[in-house]
Amino acid sequence: MTRTFAPNPDVVFKRLEDRMVLVHLATNRIFELNHTGARVWELLQEGITGDDLIDHLKAEFEVDPSTLRTEIEALISELANEGLIAS
Repeated sequence: MTRTFAPNPDVVFKRLEDRMVLVHLATNRIFELNHTGARVWELLQEGITGDDLIDHLKAEFEVDPSTLRTEIEALISELANEGLIAS
C-alpha cells in the first residue's frame, strides 16, 4: 500500500475516549471506529502512506504483522467505499 490516503474534507470527526465518531456531511451517515480504527484515522490526517501506517501501528500495538496488514487493508477499503477517505 504505497498510496497516500487522506480524510475526505466532508467528514467531521470527534474522539470520544478510545473511539472515534465520524459524520459524513454529504450523506448524514454516522460511523464509529474502535480504538485501533481511531488511531488509523489520526494517522490518516497526517497524509501517511498505507505502508507507513502499518509500520506505525506495528510499533504501537502487539499484533501479528500479517494480521495487521490484512485488517488495515480491509479498514482502508471500507473507509474508501463509504467515501470517508480519498487516495
